[in-house]
Amino acid sequence: MCVEDDLATEFFADSQGRDQAQYTAEVLDSIHVVAGVSDGGAHVKFLTAGTYPTDMLTWLVRDEGVITLEDAHFKLSYLPAHFGGFRDRGAIKEGVPADIVVYDLDKLEVLPSEVAEDLPGGEWRRIQKANGYRWTMVNGEITFEDGEPTGAFPGRLLRNGIG
Repeated sequence: MCVEDDLATEFFADSQGRDQAQYTAEVLDSIHVVAGVSDGGAHVKFLTAGTYPTDMLTWLVRDEGVITLEDAHFKLSYLPAHFGGFRDRGAIKEGVPADIVVYDLDKLEVLPSEVAEDLPGGEWRRIQKANGYRWTMVNGEITFEDGEPTGAFPGRLLRNGIG
């Protein structure tokens, strides 16, 4: 079927595993599970997996109520930093660096995916934006305001728990 369609066939899973929110919450309840997905960008034409933070906040916290907001932020911020070896990142504490995302939970929504033709050689990829994010702050500077970049780049690359 894909060959006959000159590899232009697209597949879509309507529920995407969303049939039972409590099953996803049970998996996320483990201290050994970090919320998120990654394929290193290998499938940029087929999926937009980077929506999982917004999806987790809207679906599992706000709409279904199977995860608390505090647990969601622990899973989305502190735990990934901890597993990455960053002992002074991922939580807001006095005396430690913190990047902050300010949003309105009631207004958060994942928008439909769209095509961006911005890859080398004229290639395209799928992107998916969200509404409801007011500011993203890095090192005290606003880097995104209402979903738009401000042009500020106050951060630096951190590796192996060092930074």
